[in-house]
Amino acid sequence: MSPAVRYTLLALSAAALAFGVTFLCLRPSVAAASTDEIAWLRTEFHLTPAQLAAVEQLHADYQPVCLAHCVAITEARETSAPPAELARLEAVCRDATLAHLQRVAAVMPPAEGTRFLALVTPKVSAPPHDAPLGLK
Repeated sequence: MSPAVRYTLLALSAAALAFGVTFLCLRPSVAAASTDEIAWLRTEFHLTPAQLAAVEQLHADYQPVCLAHCVAITEARETSAPPAELARLEAVCRDATLAHLQRVAAVMPPAEGTRFLALVTPKVSAPPHDAPLGLK
C-alpha cells in the first residue's frame, strides 16, 4: 500500500472518529427527552405500572439501535453516499422503528395501542435522522 493511500485512509478514519465524537457530544440529551416521553406515554395512554415498566424496557433496548441508524444515515449524507444506499439505510431505520412502535403498542391496552400507533406512525415517514425519533 502506498504512503498516499495510507495517509488517505488515516485521514478518513480520523474524520469519521471526529464526526462520531462530535455527534455524540453535541446532540440533544436523549435521557432528558426519554424521561419526558415516558411520562407522556404513562399519562396519555393510561398505562399501569407494569405496562409502563415494559414500555420503559422496550424504549431502553431500542435507543442504541435507533442511535446507530441515525449515525449511519448522517454519515451516509455527509460522505455523499449514493442515493440508493441512503434510501436503503432510511428504509432499515423506518422498518425497525415501526416494528419497535408495534411492540410498544402491544404492551398497551388494545384501544390505547391503536390510538398510540395512529399518533406516532406518521412521524416515522420522514424523521430528520439527526437524533432519535421523538414520540410527542
